[in-house]
Amino acid sequence: MTAQHHIIKETTDTLVDLLENTYKDNGYKRVHIIVEAPKPDAIEGKLPAVCMYLYQIGPDWEGVGIKGWEDTLRYRTPEGKVVEVFQKGPNWVRLDYLISTWAQTPEDEQLLLGLSIKALTEIKSLDGDALKGESFPKDQDFYLPISMTGRLEEGTLARFWSSLNQPIRPALQIWTVVPIMSDVVYPFKRVEERVIGYTRLGDKGGHEVELGPEGTPDVPPPGTFVKRIK
Repeated sequence: MTAQHHIIKETTDTLVDLLENTYKDNGYKRVHIIVEAPKPDAIEGKLPAVCMYLYQIGPDWEGVGIKGWEDTLRYRTPEGKVVEVFQKGPNWVRLDYLISTWAQTPEDEQLLLGLSIKALTEIKSLDGDALKGESFPKDQDFYLPISMTGRLEEGTLARFWSSLNQPIRPALQIWTVVPIMSDVVYPFKRVEERVIGYTRLGDKGGHEVELGPEGTPDVPPPGTFVKRIK
């Protein structure tokens, strides 16, 4: 079974598979999809090409990740005892991609970019067999959301493309979020019976705490005035 930390790579594989199928369905049989920075040496000799560059990773500050994934698990110790543990919830991580197209003419580049936009905006999320690899959660109602990002500031774009020795060119920005599942567990014991303490009031006074009778923990001890200890 694939280790769960492969989920970032397999998320990229999933998006690549979506684009490949879209291009083939529209008559593009030989589109190279490159998963690295769109540098000249990465593109050379591979036209037409689409570059899907994972340029940023960070916390899921949009709050898209499914919450409440904490869970309880049972496992058997080496001594043969079955114990229950509480498993910490996953860390949700946002992945930002920059998608650019490369071809012999600007017209072909724009056609490929239009197909990419169509594929990634018509399908708001991916799930089931569309997810490539074994690192995605199987026992939850998991789906991989896909959303477009707003425009980058022009100065940021200029610095990005100049760092790659390229002129500014149009590019599509998308993002998704994935869970990095935790292996951290905490032992715990389920509450099987409640025992409630009471303080006797009235003439006798005092600070003595009495417990409810065994077997009936919710029944207060005898007395005229009683109160529950919070």
